Amino acid sequence: MEMIDVRFSLEAKTLLMSMIGKVFQCYKCDLFENSPSAYGVVGIKVDDTGYAFTNFVKVADYFGKAEDVAMFKLKQIDYNEIKSPYRVPNMVEIKVEKIISEIIIINEKQTLFENNLKKYEVNVTRGVIFKFRDGDELSLEKNIWFSEEITVRNGCDLINLFEPVEEFYEAWSTPCRGECIREMVVIK
Repeated sequence: MEMIDVRFSLEAKTLLMSMIGKVFQCYKCDLFENSPSAYGVVGIKVDDTGYAFTNFVKVADYFGKAEDVAMFKLKQIDYNEIKSPYRVPNMVEIKVEKIISEIIIINEKQTLFENNLKKYEVNVTRGVIFKFRDGDELSLEKNIWFSEEITVRNGCDLINLFEPVEEFYEAWSTPCRGECIREMVVIK
């Protein structure tokens, strides 16, 4: 059995932990066109520190085949250096100005069985939900495995708007079947 782990790194989790209790000033991304998704990068500013959530493709093992797979990552970067990978004029900025009370990392364990034998287990970070003191939330969700889109939503109970895990099950046909379990890691 092959095991692949593309969840957020310890460094990314440490960056998220450092944001608790601070002001989420704003975020920036490409203009939404047909859906609330941005291509490749969403920048955020927390207490004057910049962070980039990226979701760019690289060739990787995807259940036994070398495929273009989008990798969801987080890094600290100068906010002014966060640019659209392909648009001019650059990104739009949306003010938030709310204190972060909690951050939830949404991970999935995707398992592929062939003839009822476990062949692959892939652990992936699906997204992040920022919870604010006033009860509002902001989520960033990595789209399907080959898409570089990041879905950005504002509101409440945003976990209910994430793609259902059943999407993974339905992608397989006999003799293969998939299972997907979602885990929420809460940072307070």
